[in-house]
Amino acid sequence: MTDQAHHDAEEVLMAFAMEPEHDRVTLERYLRLHPELAEDLVDLSMELRLQRATAGISAPVDEAWIEASLADFHAAAPARVTAQAADPFATLSSGELVTLRRSLDVPSGVIQGFRSRAVDIASVPVGFLADLARGLRTGVEELSASLAGPPRLTPGLSYKSDEAPSADGDKVTFEALLEQCRVPEDRRKQLLNPRD
Repeated sequence: MTDQAHHDAEEVLMAFAMEPEHDRVTLERYLRLHPELAEDLVDLSMELRLQRATAGISAPVDEAWIEASLADFHAAAPARVTAQAADPFATLSSGELVTLRRSLDVPSGVIQGFRSRAVDIASVPVGFLADLARGLRTGVEELSASLAGPPRLTPGLSYKSDEAPSADGDKVTFEALLEQCRVPEDRRKQLLNPRD
């Protein structure tokens, strides 16, 4: 399960847990909407029923611990949303991507490699990273944080398949990306120069 799919599943389970009633009708509605989560929804439903049945048994110390844990969870949630929203490629039009590619003097495959977070950020020279960040109108730290995430499919592309494609989990070095995109050797040397 991908990180995004896992996150979506957690949101669905959290929504089910927050329902005012956990009766058969509610469970069946969630099962119709999310059949891929059937096992998790049934488990959660049973757990909630057991919890309701033993509600008077729990100790006040347990309740305080649960409340503190829930508060910690909610405090961490906005940070995850902010990190996801910080994709510097998200708002760029195709024309802006072409302009960026031209300003960096690289093939579009190089830009797509960064856009899909397929490049190992540690292998990218600071100078190129700064140029890319400037072209994206963002800071190097924000760009680095975004690129540190797991590889993903390039947004906006369509696929002909019976199953949804998934991104390969392995990242490539910047040098390997340049070679795959057939960047001439002299230009590769310029791009790999570790200028500050």
